[in-house]
Amino acid sequence: MDHPGYVGGEFLGGVPPEYLESGAARRDFGRFAMWDLPACEISQGRIHSRACDNLISCASILAVFQELEQEQAETAVMAAFTCAEEVGLLGSVYLARGGAVPPDVRVLSLETSAERPPAQMGHGVVVRVGDRTSIFDPRLTSELASSAAESGVQYQRCLMSGGTCEATAYQLYGYRVAGLCVPLGNYHNCAPNHQIGAEYVDMGDVLSMVHLCNAIVRHKPRQRPWKKLKAALELRLNEALTHRF
Repeated sequence: MDHPGYVGGEFLGGVPPEYLESGAARRDFGRFAMWDLPACEISQGRIHSRACDNLISCASILAVFQELEQEQAETAVMAAFTCAEEVGLLGSVYLARGGAVPPDVRVLSLETSAERPPAQMGHGVVVRVGDRTSIFDPRLTSELASSAAESGVQYQRCLMSGGTCEATAYQLYGYRVAGLCVPLGNYHNCAPNHQIGAEYVDMGDVLSMVHLCNAIVRHKPRQRPWKKLKAALELRLNEALTHRF
């Protein structure tokens, strides 16, 4: 499953038991079932759906390719759509472990993630420092923030600890990874008062993720002077140790 739902009458997905007892109507799709919620509705600048997580990222990837095609951009980029995320990131693990993704490729994971402070819906795409399990590559994270600032894309930089995403799976197999996400409301359809409701995201946040991906692909961001920064830190450390001892 890539989103909480029922397979053969068995519920799969991270939802507290009290929500399953709400009596929410289900819709049968053959071999699986989901709650009977709108497939997609746009209202007051927000996208509402029974499964924003993680279809929003899939749509964003397609939008990036569409923009690049319309602009006739000359660049190199590839995308991978993986499945079985909810039951163990199986799709991304298969690609990483099998070597289908070249080892020198820098992996950027696109996600929706439960809105948690300091991240705020409507404040732009989140440059994701890490997830619940790991911290992502600091240089790539810095490059994402630099690209956003240089391109005028609204963004926020946060650790999104609501769950574990594909970036961690790739990182465990030695890839350099970074992450972007948009804050998500009613995560896993868990609405207030233990009710089942449609997930939702802010349209502006989604567009900022698309625009930032476009900027990353088209332009090489200005990197921080890491060697100078490292030398300065080592100098400070030596001074501190000398003074102490």
